[in-house]
Amino acid sequence: MAAVTGPERDLLVLGGGVTGLGLARLAARSGWSVTVVERDDLATGASSSTSHMLHGGLRYLEQGRFRLVREALAERMAVSRLAPALARPVRFLVPLRKGDRVGPFRLRAGLALYDLLAGRSGLSPHVLAGAKQALAIEPALEPDGLRAAGIYSDVVMDDARIAIALARDAAAHGAEILPHTELVAARPEPSTGRQAVELRARGGVLRQDGSGGVRSLKPLLVVNATGAWSDRTRASLLGMLQPGRNDPPRLLRPSRGTHLVYPALTEGHGLVMLAGDGRVTFVIPFAGRSLVGTTEVETDSPPADGQRRPTPDEIRYLAREVSRMLPAAARAHPIAVYAGVRPLLAADERVGEASREHRIVDDGPLLTIAGGKYTTFRVMARDVFVAAARKLKRATPPAEDGEVALPTPLADAVADEDLAAHALSHEWAGSLEDIVRRRSTRWLADDRGLAAARRMAPVLAKRFGWDGAREREEIDRFEASVRDELLMLDRALAAH
Repeated sequence: MAAVTGPERDLLVLGGGVTGLGLARLAARSGWSVTVVERDDLATGASSSTSHMLHGGLRYLEQGRFRLVREALAERMAVSRLAPALARPVRFLVPLRKGDRVGPFRLRAGLALYDLLAGRSGLSPHVLAGAKQALAIEPALEPDGLRAAGIYSDVVMDDARIAIALARDAAAHGAEILPHTELVAARPEPSTGRQAVELRARGGVLRQDGSGGVRSLKPLLVVNATGAWSDRTRASLLGMLQPGRNDPPRLLRPSRGTHLVYPALTEGHGLVMLAGDGRVTFVIPFAGRSLVGTTEVETDSPPADGQRRPTPDEIRYLAREVSRMLPAAARAHPIAVYAGVRPLLAADERVGEASREHRIVDDGPLLTIAGGKYTTFRVMARDVFVAAARKLKRATPPAEDGEVALPTPLADAVADEDLAAHALSHEWAGSLEDIVRRRSTRWLADDRGLAAARRMAPVLAKRFGWDGAREREEIDRFEASVRDELLMLDRALAAH
């Protein structure tokens, strides 16, 4: 399908995370003209900082959120079919110890309900293993006090690369994808029923077509899918589109989730530990490493820059929790740490018990999608698309985004230079970090992708016309970000 031309659009989607890209894909596949605008790189926010799981959420069963779990389990299978190269089923163990708040009977009942809610979307059914069997499956488990272990299935996925694949599919059906671009002005055009929107490329980054500078678009409807920044985006846009209006009440109560990355700690299984304080700690096998998470720390809406970073207390907490489950972790050192801010809906519950439901708010020329979770991005996209169709008085389209698999990324084994060239030509990359962190698993290499980045830098320099000094600056920036992260880990764990 030909790419959109001219300034007029049906939809302008603000936010290049998984929800905005899922909406763009659905709209483009339905023949709508759509542009996605993202201030930073695609999937820069929470969409590249998850626990890397497509799951229903065992802990949501304890909260009685059965509809959400059923919906998420159905989506777990649907997204797995869409991205078979980026998602795989994994068996998870839930060790039970003497004194745990959850006993064998309650755990078995919960896992049985989890399987039941999955229905036809279910994976291998759960079993309850004795202590000896659990240790045979995962010898690294702490044996002291181990009573049994529940074993069930969920899906491990590559969050950022699924989002990038959504963008590629949307573009293949005519959507325009504009990362490193910001909306700087907007005004209503009552005579046309459209909004006049001005966009500007950020940081001198060239777009896919080599253009830059300022552009103007005229969408019929703007969709705010900016995740944890939705409150600020909504207030700013409405201030421009509806001058004189008071700032709307906040929709969100975001929370930060931090993860540590270790060398492989298990025999390939995932682990779930039910802590006494009600929290859940995961160990997720991903790309030959073990991801350990997560935390629940409330942030402002929108989060300040400093609130996006993990704290020493979170790092120490996760290191302590995983060492209780796997003693060998106490002798290992994390190789990476990352954090993402969840766009949770405002509620009275403790932040760790907040709903993962989503909400659509209609402000006339603007629709805002708030809340939700990665696994249910297709549901959120469909709900927004149906709401948009009704607003634009169009026949409500089929709420389906197709069963054809998403474009497959290059295999991890390809040469670094080829990976960089592909990311620049087909995946909207604009920096070394874009490629290493969100379009590959190079960030999990022993050297955190430093050698790969040095080999990729000349490819970027040729593409963007950089001189030697600018190429060196890009390498230095990437190396500094890795160095700062490792220093943060060392300092946090020095007193652990």
